[in-house]
Amino acid sequence: MSNQNPKQQSLSANSLSATLAWFEKARPTPTNKQFHTQLGVHYEEVEESLEALTPLDGKAMYLVHEARVALRALADHLKKSQHTVTVDPENRSLFLDSICDQLVTGTGVAAHCLFPVVEALNEVNSSNWSKFDEHGNPIVDANGKIMKGPGYFKPNLEQFIPKRIPVFDGE
Repeated sequence: MSNQNPKQQSLSANSLSATLAWFEKARPTPTNKQFHTQLGVHYEEVEESLEALTPLDGKAMYLVHEARVALRALADHLKKSQHTVTVDPENRSLFLDSICDQLVTGTGVAAHCLFPVVEALNEVNSSNWSKFDEHGNPIVDANGKIMKGPGYFKPNLEQFIPKRIPVFDGE
């Protein structure tokens, strides 16, 4: 049972629904190429999370570096390609499970860091909607990546970073 009250639960659902609505507007009929681009962008974001880490021992330093190199190469390859990967019918449930688990585990990592992830997601959603042109349509590059529109603003996530984070600050 969730410790959130119904209003908080609704806000969480609305945040994810707003993200989905953005994609439905940006990609009303996704293509194979757009899937590859999105998967590449997803792995690019995972690589970015690794970039933010500070390895504290030699093995972690090596593994984080190797994972970053591999993820960056895979992301770049996917974004420039089409028909490079697929999800066979017998693996589609596993693929969906992985996506759902990534949402859950990402939320868990944010919770461990005391990041107000719902509020931060709302900020990112607002920023993403600002990428569209003045008519509310997405602007895309040759690879199909959504570009920043004339009204774009970067999300202000600093406002959501606690002054102290016990898991990092030794408490």
